[in-house]
Amino acid sequence: MRGAIDFLVGILGQTLFAALIAGAALGLVVGLLLVFDSARVLAWNERLSRWISTREATQPLDAPHDIKRFVYRAHRWIGLLVVAGALYALDVLTFGFQSEAVVRAFRDLGSQGLLVMMVDSLRLFLILGNVAALGAGIVLCLRPSLLKGVEAWADRSYTTRDSTRTLDEMRFQPDRWVGKHPKLAGALAAAGSAYILLNLGILPML
Repeated sequence: MRGAIDFLVGILGQTLFAALIAGAALGLVVGLLLVFDSARVLAWNERLSRWISTREATQPLDAPHDIKRFVYRAHRWIGLLVVAGALYALDVLTFGFQSEAVVRAFRDLGSQGLLVMMVDSLRLFLILGNVAALGAGIVLCLRPSLLKGVEAWADRSYTTRDSTRTLDEMRFQPDRWVGKHPKLAGALAAAGSAYILLNLGILPML
């Protein structure tokens, strides 16, 4: 387990390092161009600027999907599937689950006592959840109408529009500031990028 984590950390570290070098090099070039030929860079900015809204991407998530009619039409089959799945999960969690093996697999991540407590808590949570699912499956098989009260109480519609609204607001302050002070912005960008490349040991090699 530790070897796999080290491998993933190594890949992520190399990817981040390459992205940092590429970003700093691009920042250095753009900064120098802003200092010596700011009109060209501002023209590029006008042509390349695009407005990307999250509303279109999240619209399918905000569309309600009603499956109640399908569930009530095939309530016996769905109830049997829920009961079978809950019984299988309870059998595995009660008789086939070995906390020691899970703790041993993740022993390098923290304290063994804390891992035991977390694994046992998760196991208990899953057992209680499957007991509730077993009861719901039985009711769904025999008397699905009993679930309508719970369904009316729990049925909610959630939208991502409120939480992502601020992401869809246009903010032109950085563009306006760069347009008014192109040489200063270019000098700051070039200096910051050069500082990053120097600290990474890349600039002396160029």
